[in-house]
Amino acid sequence: MTRVVLSLFIMLACAFGAATPAHAQVCTATISSVNFGAIAPATTSAATVSGSITVTCAGFVLGLPVRACLNIGTGSGGTTYAPRLATNGARTLQYNLYADAAGSTLLGSRRSGSYGALAVDIPLTLALGVASGTRTVPFYGRVPVGQTSLVAGTYTSTFSGTAQAEMDYDQYLLVAPDCSTLSAHPTALSFAVNATVVNDCTISATNIDFGAAGLLTNALTATGTLSVACTNQGAYSIALSQGTGSGATVADRRMTRSGGGEQVRYQLYQNAAYTIPWGDGTGGTATVAGTGTRSSQAITVYGRVIPQATPTAGTYADTVTATITY
Repeated sequence: MTRVVLSLFIMLACAFGAATPAHAQVCTATISSVNFGAIAPATTSAATVSGSITVTCAGFVLGLPVRACLNIGTGSGGTTYAPRLATNGARTLQYNLYADAAGSTLLGSRRSGSYGALAVDIPLTLALGVASGTRTVPFYGRVPVGQTSLVAGTYTSTFSGTAQAEMDYDQYLLVAPDCSTLSAHPTALSFAVNATVVNDCTISATNIDFGAAGLLTNALTATGTLSVACTNQGAYSIALSQGTGSGATVADRRMTRSGGGEQVRYQLYQNAAYTIPWGDGTGGTATVAGTGTRSSQAITVYGRVIPQATPTAGTYADTVTATITY
């Protein structure tokens, strides 16, 4: 009897195994890299881009859903989530990754203890007795404003290995596993975050007013100011045009009488000694070069009306364009 029962048991086990083929129950994920493109430190709006994560599960024999938990670490640029950092040598750029477009839910990891993983539930459909499914979810990257100390260059942070980018997953019946504790089937992911900080400048000017004069037998002087704010350590140069006066050049500027054609000759200089004419680098003039400090820099423009025959009384004016190259 013992041998008969044992033989029957083996036959039943073999029959069961032959009727149900084995399938590898596997989920895979792909995550897009994040490229913020060109970042101007003086910009007044945050740089925001979007990416996506696609999770595909296959080989499951039951039509139950699978929960995948996407754990994203701090990246190679730093050890904090608040904020994450991308690096250019010793320099850093602040950014972060979010699960929502509004930037209210930080994309984190169960390993952090404070910022949780992104839960993705994949509904599975049966096809020839094998369940499979795919789901794609978006995520968002944002570089905040106010980083005026940034220096031009390429900033990068990489995510690789389960400590930085990991997917855990498991199939469930009624209650989805919590991403703070799910650690089954750890799968390493990899992606990168890049941003290019570019030289950026703003410029504004005050007018130069020589006041009123009855005769132009003596020189008249006055000053104006250019206010320049450029990317930290970014080189720039400023040229001044010849103005709008008929026949004017950068070496011989002309103010024109309102309502007439008479002119008053004058010149603009870089120094208070009136020895370095400020122009575009031609006709004996020079441009002004500088290096950005991230803060506004005040640059004085020295104006001088040379002694000359006094024209008809009236208001004389000219418009000069300041061009900053960086």
